[in-house]
Amino acid sequence: MSVFLLGGCGALAVLLGVGLAALVVTTHRRERERRDRWRQWAARYGWTYAESPQVAWTDRVPGRSRRGVRFALTGMLHGRPVGVAEYAYTETHTSTGADGNQTTNSQTHTYVVCSVWLRRQFPALAVAPRHVFSKLGRALFGSDSYATGYEEFDRQWRVGAAAPGQQALVGPTLIGAHLAGAVPAWSVRGAELITYRRGRLDDPALVPSLVTPLITVADLLEQGR
Repeated sequence: MSVFLLGGCGALAVLLGVGLAALVVTTHRRERERRDRWRQWAARYGWTYAESPQVAWTDRVPGRSRRGVRFALTGMLHGRPVGVAEYAYTETHTSTGADGNQTTNSQTHTYVVCSVWLRRQFPALAVAPRHVFSKLGRALFGSDSYATGYEEFDRQWRVGAAAPGQQALVGPTLIGAHLAGAVPAWSVRGAELITYRRGRLDDPALVPSLVTPLITVADLLEQGR
């Protein structure tokens, strides 16, 4: 009986191994096909496609992984040079159970990062939604050094700047666009403006809707509005 049991376990292990290998092959094939679609789309519309490019913005996105860019596309939209990239980083957590054994779990976080190149240089500047602790700190201690003076905006959003006074670069029209939900969180350094959001690059038809709100930020920043 034990021989049959061992034989059954061995057969099950083989089946599981074959199934896992097939899953890996299928996953790689689908990923290759997805990237081929983006490569073909870029060629059709005069954009440039690049695998694992070196970019300057990785220290401004979650994980700060210098090798986290899977692929990127650059081209022109509404008369501006723009880029769209898929970026990911992996978090690994190790925990120790009551029996002293360690368990390691990994989770990969994937983002779409959009960029727009501005027509002039800007100091390091960012606008991001306030999280719970930021809102609590503001309620307890009042406005921070980079408050804009627009109460509702300062309650919902936080400006990060290189020096006090530079928050004035975020003009009233741009503030209104944030309050209306028309533009995303963003950061700028030099002439490169970026925003990011969770997700993958799956549908090329969505490129304009991903980048256009950031172009609105670029226009308003340059106009000082």
